[in-house]
Amino acid sequence: MSAFLIPHLAPVRFVKALIDSDEKSASVKIGFDDIPTFGMLIEAAVQSSSGIIDDKNDGKMGFLVSLKNVKLLKNIDSNKYTVKVELIHMLDNFKSLSFQTIKDDAVVAKGMFSIMLR
Repeated sequence: MSAFLIPHLAPVRFVKALIDSDEKSASVKIGFDDIPTFGMLIEAAVQSSSGIIDDKNDGKMGFLVSLKNVKLLKNIDSNKYTVKVELIHMLDNFKSLSFQTIKDDAVVAKGMFSIMLR
């Protein structure tokens, strides 16, 4: 699978570079033109999940279906972050994942989300 098979284009494509990836997790550099909103950080985390290696679902488009325990822990004061996403559970085309948005080794936001692949 090549990284970031998503339909998003600038200015709403927030994933910039894949740092590390395997079948259960991915670390991704994300970036924004300006200081992002909390919603933009969440969207970047969801986009980052496409970096997880999944040859079975390669090329399928995913849709965000739920958010859980999403928290903003620090002020958003930069336009560059790292996102770490981890696969919690997968059932057919339904995936549950957790994420952490990180800046300078501090967790800025975290939570869980679910996506459905089409």
